[in-house]
Amino acid sequence: MAKLAFDTGGTFTDFALMDDAGRLHMHKVLSTPANPAEAVIRGVGELLAKPEATVDLSDLQVLGATTVVTNAVLERKGVRTAFVTTAGFEDMLRIRNEGRYDIYDLDLQYPAPLVTRADSFGARERIAADGTVIAALAEDSVRDVAREFGAKGIRSVAVCLLHAYKHPEHEQRIAALIQQEAPDIYVSLSSSVCPEVREFERATTTVVNAYTRPQMAKHVAELEHAFAGMGIRRPVLWMTSSGGLVPSARAADMPVKLIESGPAAGAVAAAAFGQSVGEQHLLSFDMGGTTAKLCVIPNGEPTVSAELEVAHLRRFRKGSGFPLKIQSIRMIEIGAGGGSIAARNPLGLLDVGPHSAGASPGPAAYGLGGTEPTVTDADILLGYMGAGSFVGGSFKVSPEAARGAIVKLAGSLGVSEVRCAWGIHDLVNESMSKAAAMHATELGVDPRSLPLIAFGGAGPVHAYGIARKLGIKRVVCPAGAGVTSAIGLLIAPVAVDLSASRPMAFDRWDHAEVRRILDGLMAEGDAVVAGAGVLADRITHRVSVDMRHVGQGHEIAVELPDADAPPEAFRTVLAERFFERYRALFGRTIDAPLEVLTWRVRSGSAAERIDSPRPAIADGTQKGSRRVFFGEVGDYVETPIYDHYRLPVGVLFEGPAIVEQRESTAVIGPAATAHVTAEGHLVIDLH
Repeated sequence: MAKLAFDTGGTFTDFALMDDAGRLHMHKVLSTPANPAEAVIRGVGELLAKPEATVDLSDLQVLGATTVVTNAVLERKGVRTAFVTTAGFEDMLRIRNEGRYDIYDLDLQYPAPLVTRADSFGARERIAADGTVIAALAEDSVRDVAREFGAKGIRSVAVCLLHAYKHPEHEQRIAALIQQEAPDIYVSLSSSVCPEVREFERATTTVVNAYTRPQMAKHVAELEHAFAGMGIRRPVLWMTSSGGLVPSARAADMPVKLIESGPAAGAVAAAAFGQSVGEQHLLSFDMGGTTAKLCVIPNGEPTVSAELEVAHLRRFRKGSGFPLKIQSIRMIEIGAGGGSIAARNPLGLLDVGPHSAGASPGPAAYGLGGTEPTVTDADILLGYMGAGSFVGGSFKVSPEAARGAIVKLAGSLGVSEVRCAWGIHDLVNESMSKAAAMHATELGVDPRSLPLIAFGGAGPVHAYGIARKLGIKRVVCPAGAGVTSAIGLLIAPVAVDLSASRPMAFDRWDHAEVRRILDGLMAEGDAVVAGAGVLADRITHRVSVDMRHVGQGHEIAVELPDADAPPEAFRTVLAERFFERYRALFGRTIDAPLEVLTWRVRSGSAAERIDSPRPAIADGTQKGSRRVFFGEVGDYVETPIYDHYRLPVGVLFEGPAIVEQRESTAVIGPAATAHVTAEGHLVIDLH
């Protein structure tokens, strides 16, 4: 079966097609921020029109990753949303959890909630933690509020009641009442989106889902309608933040779980590429046109966290954004990409980012109206990216326009244009290397011990400089580096992550309840995965729990033993695994009662394998040469240019060199050697 993957980024939309013959084809078009579907439809049409691609459209599976959800939250371009909670808790989104991310800042700021106070409503009801109905739901008051939604222009509603993670009856009734009074309004329930403890985190997750749901539903419907017109019959599968693919219906209903879909696909691909070159522990580096993502991958598989924070008001400051209770591959993201704008700050110094020129108007070199200098403009001026080979020569860029933008900034800084361009490039490398060091240190890893897997349109351009700053000795630039996230979609398994908070103390263990919880989650997982076309006998389940000592404020994730084991053996192994994990994290264990807070199931299929594109002629013929600036030399050096796909396997060559793919370019400095592996990946070894 052929597969076609697309990854909508802030600047480019990337495509990868594995055709009926198992051949891999890659493509790239400029994104269309006003309507992301336009770029997807255009790119899919262009890729399928290639005469060398043989595809049976009726059996073609399309896979997608998107920034629709992320951009709606970051740019506050979601729909007008209402928030319904238990009466008396209408200010929950403003009070937050009373945590302070900086205890010494007397004027501490937080991002404004996505729902205004005027659109926050209290439902007269109350269910206790044990399920006792303290106050029955006042249905007339809910109907009255629902009737106001149309007049207010509200298109989506987030419902989050106290203890609804375990007792959802009142939430479900509120949804039914709203649908009766306002059937065109989308309703998101916390008991469905995030059935976990902690009201504020559950509320923010549900609000983000409601805020973005109409847009994602429209995006999904528009694409599936367009694909059907092309003769593509299968529903699209979408990448979630945890690295699994889910059907369109699930993606449209739960968009919050797709908020990091593109970066997750890149991490999945990086793990697979690392294994193919014999590297189990690695640092994934994905740099596109708008952002850069860094992910430590231990033991050949990305680490999945049970929480994520987005829209930080203060960069890297946990607690300054919106916390989301979703399963997400653990990574760090910074606003540094090829489109990041360079400027003179109030102190007269150079700054790069976080503002980006994006796809429109884009860097000055694109000639689409951009006039401000960007990282891409600097890289072109320094010779790292060729004007005639940008995106395989299909996208024309103007070195003169890039130079004009850089010259203007250089004049304001009082430096030469070359010094300014190198400063932009080196400053971005410094920012990313610091972020990588911080991310690795938080995970207890020395970044110098990790090879760097570099991809994205700009990743291989900057990987050499970042590796030098971090002390990393090996860089891997995979075949198809410019569209690696799209390739990751071809590799990724169909999988869904489900959870349920059901606190259970070890001294009050109820194995029958454990089986009921897990069987319920597995049954729901089976339904979602089967909806993506996976046969029942190919679905597997991975079970874990969030555990802690009674009285502690945070939990740690522990893999569950065989759920079919006898109750006592089950508890014994679970406790042993908890103490082993606890000791690894904190260096000691304590004698205190244990409890399980949240149960988690990942249901899915096995990951796929694909072959890298093979060279037609692997003769190592040099494409030519150009003058390239290297910081170690402090000047331009006449540097050979190679085609990645014509390099013979295993033959070493010395830097400096430039190795070009159609969608990306790898820079190899003077202090390095490089070779291509049997799998087609470029390996750079730094001296």
